Amino acid sequence: MTTIARQPALTPGGMPLLGHGLDMKRRPGDLLLSLQSGDPVTVIRLGRRPMYVINDADLMRQVMRAPDIFARGGPITERFRVMFGNGLGISDGEFHRRQRRLLQPAFHRSRIIHYSSLISALVVQKVEEWPVGETLQVEREMDELALANVTQVIFAPGTSLDQRRFMDATGVVLGGLFRRMTDTTGLLTKLPTQANRRYRESEEYLRRTIHETIREYRASGEDRGDLLSMMLLARDDDGGSSMSDQQIHDEVLTFFIAGSNTISNTLAWAFHEIATHPEVERQLHEEVDRVLAGRAAEFDDVARLEYTRRVLTETLRLRTQGFFQTRTTTRDTELGGYRIPGGEAILYSFYALMHNPEIFAEPETFDADRWLPDRLTAVQRNAFMPFGAGVHGCIGETFSWTELIIVLATIAARRRLVSVPGHQPRPKPAVTMPVDSLPMTVHRR
Repeated sequence: MTTIARQPALTPGGMPLLGHGLDMKRRPGDLLLSLQSGDPVTVIRLGRRPMYVINDADLMRQVMRAPDIFARGGPITERFRVMFGNGLGISDGEFHRRQRRLLQPAFHRSRIIHYSSLISALVVQKVEEWPVGETLQVEREMDELALANVTQVIFAPGTSLDQRRFMDATGVVLGGLFRRMTDTTGLLTKLPTQANRRYRESEEYLRRTIHETIREYRASGEDRGDLLSMMLLARDDDGGSSMSDQQIHDEVLTFFIAGSNTISNTLAWAFHEIATHPEVERQLHEEVDRVLAGRAAEFDDVARLEYTRRVLTETLRLRTQGFFQTRTTTRDTELGGYRIPGGEAILYSFYALMHNPEIFAEPETFDADRWLPDRLTAVQRNAFMPFGAGVHGCIGETFSWTELIIVLATIAARRRLVSVPGHQPRPKPAVTMPVDSLPMTVHRR
């Protein structure tokens, strides 16, 4: 018997002209989570244009594993492309596969071991600078540390870069991108407001700085042993340069954003959760004391820091870095028994999936032990996709886990960060989920 594909239902609500755009701007998590209890595929409207929302983990994986049908695109992705050009996080098809092959050596095991030693040294230096008994803005400290880590992977020591200014500009751009993603009319972000001016200035600063650094490397012609040198020296089969300066710029900017902001956000939220859950703090300290005995974590320690990994896994679930992703259908297709025309926008939300109470019991409760092997279900494992899946899954996933574990364990082995009484951090509206403010007092362990 032939099953006839059906048209997905339009989600109730929405406003004339704006559709569901206002809800996506004001409360994207709530809207997308509400769709999880409905059909596997539903439709919302951003402005007058329909957007097909995927609410099922298996169907999300099908979308990510079929880039020939579900290509990177849609109004949200296109706004990313304006900033990131054709970097690995945006590109598609054969060009994406080629770029991934060229960049994959930067994340081989031997390279990650080398990066780990650099990260360990940096986090120790950072911790030793913290004044014991004083209160720090932990979200800023993690921003600086994560940016310093990714900087030394991309650029060799001695490269001229104003890290503070670069970090501030990155934060402005990420906040501005969220406003542009959720501005269904495209008019609000064109107004001559201070926020829009800051965005344009910050975007220009990032582009100019990266291009100047690329020119500096080109002029020297030397291999400095970093990611930028690897990209500049990569050659095609005919001996020609594999990447133009513009392509290298796009890849560098992509790595900076993906390799710093999401890492710093996750670490900041992790310290907040540790400080507000005494039993989590106790178990974490017990593990790092046993494994590290006060020294900095190294690559070989990562596999032994099992509870540290569970704390970070639960942080990535609860404080999901990114509300949604979009794709575009390249032709008429069927997904899960639903008919989707070609040229339409597809949206899926890891945030909604990982906050679905039918998948994760008490989803707003921080529970690191839900990731114990004897408690974890196949459905939960399937729904956990903080780094994506398929051919477009994060190329730096192993490096990211290594960095997160080394930083968290090294700090926890040496310092205790205590919440400021009465302060409740909140997520800022942005592409990722940064902390608005996280003041914590430093104590020596």
